[in-house]
Amino acid sequence: MVVLVALFRPDGSGGPDADSKGAGGQSPAAVAAKGAAAAKALAALPGVRLSAAYRSSGGETEVRADLTVTSDGEASGTLRMPVTGRAAMAWSADQLYLKGDDDFWAQQGPHYGKDLSSSSHWVAPVKRDGYYMLDSFGVNAGSLNPASLASLVREVTSDPSVVQEDVESVRGRKATSYAARDWTVVLADAAPHTVLAIGISPARSSPVKSASWRHTAGGRVLPAVHRMPSDDSDRYSNPYLNVILHPATGKEAKAVRVAAGEAKTAAVPPLTSAEKVKNAQGPVFTTSSDDAYLCTSKPCSYSYTVTNEGDEPAEATLHVSFPGIPDRAHPLGVLAPGKSRTVSGTRPNAAAGTGSTVRHVDPVWVYSYAYYGPDPEVGRRLHARNLKPDDVFVATPLKPAVAKLLDLMTKNAAGDDTKANEVAVAALRSADNRGQLPLLAAIAQSGRLSNIKDLAANVIKANKMDNPGDIRVLEQVAHLMVTDPNTEVTYDGAYEINGEKYKADYITVSRKGGEEIKKAFQVKAASSRRNLPDHVDKGGEQLNGEAGASGSDGLAENAPPGFRRVLQIYLEPNLTDLFHQSKADLESSLFETRKWAKVRENLCKQRADKQGPRIEELVIVNGAGNHVWADLSKLCTPTADHTR
Repeated sequence: MVVLVALFRPDGSGGPDADSKGAGGQSPAAVAAKGAAAAKALAALPGVRLSAAYRSSGGETEVRADLTVTSDGEASGTLRMPVTGRAAMAWSADQLYLKGDDDFWAQQGPHYGKDLSSSSHWVAPVKRDGYYMLDSFGVNAGSLNPASLASLVREVTSDPSVVQEDVESVRGRKATSYAARDWTVVLADAAPHTVLAIGISPARSSPVKSASWRHTAGGRVLPAVHRMPSDDSDRYSNPYLNVILHPATGKEAKAVRVAAGEAKTAAVPPLTSAEKVKNAQGPVFTTSSDDAYLCTSKPCSYSYTVTNEGDEPAEATLHVSFPGIPDRAHPLGVLAPGKSRTVSGTRPNAAAGTGSTVRHVDPVWVYSYAYYGPDPEVGRRLHARNLKPDDVFVATPLKPAVAKLLDLMTKNAAGDDTKANEVAVAALRSADNRGQLPLLAAIAQSGRLSNIKDLAANVIKANKMDNPGDIRVLEQVAHLMVTDPNTEVTYDGAYEINGEKYKADYITVSRKGGEEIKKAFQVKAASSRRNLPDHVDKGGEQLNGEAGASGSDGLAENAPPGFRRVLQIYLEPNLTDLFHQSKADLESSLFETRKWAKVRENLCKQRADKQGPRIEELVIVNGAGNHVWADLSKLCTPTADHTR
């Protein structure tokens, strides 16, 4: 049986102290022989079952996939977004097929993110100039077949420049990694030298291919997602794929072919016209005035016609607001697609007694659950502030969430505070372009974010800095709102105690079993072996107010007194052997080997006042799950001399 864990080192290098031979100084011939034997067993399989983590370009999104790929390059399975949103996926003859829910489509790139009409049925995305087929999983799934993976193993292990490095433990097996050409292969040291890991850069042309492209001036199609790195920060902006594979049976391969055929038969192209998209994903209400241009009577009459130009029926109410009289609501009932309803009435003549002609604008707006959600007051407040969901240019299914977010971000600001309006709209447009609206919707719907006033600024900060760590914080806060109804969260904002203000990436107060649990978290996204020690040190400083002020509020990050100090580290998929390690394997790697001594030193530092450790709890998040060390005393007690 061949078991693979795909891992990727984008620069093809070893760790900070990599041995160019490693594992007893294996000769190039011995390495090539080991790789050839493992590749032969892999290529003979009828298919592979694949569990993958794909990090998109720039590290913004880490998408999980569970796929089965046959020997002839057909695939089927599921894609899962970080917090909410999933899609069935199939691949056949170099064509992708998707059937996703609204949250999945809302998190895709700027083209498909507007086309929620694709929800709940099979769609065949088409190649368009300047767009990825699917930004969040830009891999030709058919090229993940056994023969291609076997070819990759052979190429890496036979490369004259291959770099060898000892690996403490991969799924409990002592191993050696072999890195070359932006790929990594990990083979078990003990015979039969099972392939334990493969790391894939999908931007290369072969054997595993990208599903992304761009057009050159000469019309040639090239991969759109890879560039040669000039330094570490540039290197880790490239996408990568990290997978675990298991052999698939002939029966499983046959089921994939059936599923791919069904998807191909049922799929339709996505809509190509913006107007078609707009009118094909819910009710779309337009309002026209039937009044004469000039009114000389007392009172004046008014007449408005509301039409549903969308493709779904919905209940609606027309609100008219005239100077000097209260808002008037005209219920329209349910308007079917293509149907209209006209309402009329009278209003004062604004020019009466003035002796002149008076120009006026009659503000009218349509309240519908489909636009504003269940609370008409949300629509009323937004109308008073001259805000509407359409300001964010979102598809109809997302408008209630946008309305709620706009309302929460602005309702405590003064009515004439146009700056608050601008910041809220800018934040949500940015979030929409990054596919983050479902995350923000989860936060807003929970009602458990203590500092909603900071949400717009936090979203802009996360996206402006292009920092995966800030994005992971947003994802973690949204995850808590979805999964833990007993927790209130302060997200990157001031937490006040006795007149003093404190701050962390996020602060939680949970109530479980009558007990109040209070924690302050600093979150770090580690994307290379080199920066892991620095992340640990920086997180410890921030939890204790030792890093200085940051951000526009001038506050130094510092855990409030009485709150447990927690460092949460996300091991990004390109952290090779660490990404799929269990808690026990992580302990063995990070706390029992010489090369990670700096990580231990930084983790176990005492506070400046010598009154306790800087970090009281450690959480490591990787492909194997969330690993918690609630008591660091054992890890930080000197034991052996760490000579391994």
